[in-house]
Amino acid sequence: MGVNLFCLLTSPGVLCYNHRMSKVYTTTQKAGIWSTIGAGVLLCAAGAGIFVAMNCSNEKVDGGYAAYVYTNPIFGIKEFRGVIKGPGGTGYVWRQKSIPICVTPYTMTETFDDIRAADQLKMKAEAYLVYRIDSNKVKEFVENYGAIADVPNNPDEIAKDAYDSFICQPFRTAVRTAIAQFRGLEAPAKIPEITKAVEASLRKQLEGSPFIVESVTIGSTLPPESVTAGITKKVEATQEYERQAIMLEIAKRSEEIAEAEGRAKANRMNQEAQGELLRAKAEADAKLYAKQQEAAAIVAMKKAESEGMVLEAAGKKALNEAIGENIIRVETIRNLDKIKFPHILVGSDAVSPLFDALKNIRQAVAPQPAPPSPRPEPQAQDIVTQ
Repeated sequence: MGVNLFCLLTSPGVLCYNHRMSKVYTTTQKAGIWSTIGAGVLLCAAGAGIFVAMNCSNEKVDGGYAAYVYTNPIFGIKEFRGVIKGPGGTGYVWRQKSIPICVTPYTMTETFDDIRAADQLKMKAEAYLVYRIDSNKVKEFVENYGAIADVPNNPDEIAKDAYDSFICQPFRTAVRTAIAQFRGLEAPAKIPEITKAVEASLRKQLEGSPFIVESVTIGSTLPPESVTAGITKKVEATQEYERQAIMLEIAKRSEEIAEAEGRAKANRMNQEAQGELLRAKAEADAKLYAKQQEAAAIVAMKKAESEGMVLEAAGKKALNEAIGENIIRVETIRNLDKIKFPHILVGSDAVSPLFDALKNIRQAVAPQPAPPSPRPEPQAQDIVTQ
């Protein structure tokens, strides 16, 4: 079989085919070489592009942050390039890195379980601190308050590490010192003074550092639960005593009101009785006065009548005394009309004047009726006296 194969390969047809195939192989080999070279170039260019892309970056900074930018050479030491305040960026630069620093405020809380007050009473307290990193001191903060190689690329972690390392213990010490100035039961009422003292102390300790204290708040200061329970019982007892005192005061007040109402009712009834008495007395006095006036009028009338009779008797007596012995003459003159004279004399004109004169004399001496005596008016003094 080997001989047959050799004969086959050395035959003229096979030799001619092999010659033709060798020429084709040479052309193909050359094309492959150039392809390999082009691929190598492309591969080198891609590698170079990847290398450049991996070593160039644009360090961006968001608002509320500041970036500490430094070089990161392959060989050699790192160098500070600058601080960028956000929002902003460095643009694409060769091998530069940045450390983002948050410059907005942070709020930290501290809890205390065993603060000693001035009277050695253990107190519980909570304190809150609001602080931030000064954006103008980012370089100082990164270089003096944290190692560049060891700082993680997380602003919150950076701020927490800085707080734990430089602010926490001064803050806690200031709180303890301020509360220790007051007695345990006085501390809750002195929270504003404690807050001011803590804030002033912490500002003084952090003066010149990259940390800015925005505010300090003391949330609560509480004594132990046993003391609180005792205070609660005392307050409850005091409230119960005050409630009973108020109830007693209300009862006394109600009694006073009832007594006052009784006195007012008695006074009202007394006044009504006195009014009825005065009214009855006034009516009796009016009736008595009327009777007195009527009696006075009757007495005055009787007196006037008696005085009139006395005056009439006196007048008659005086008349009798005046007439005296001339009574016969007067009677004679009165009876002249009864005397019958001769007819001739009666009808004579010569004697008529004589009869007229006698008639006038008779009328003149005739007794005149006495005028009624005037009734005397009662005097005011007599009325009052009666």
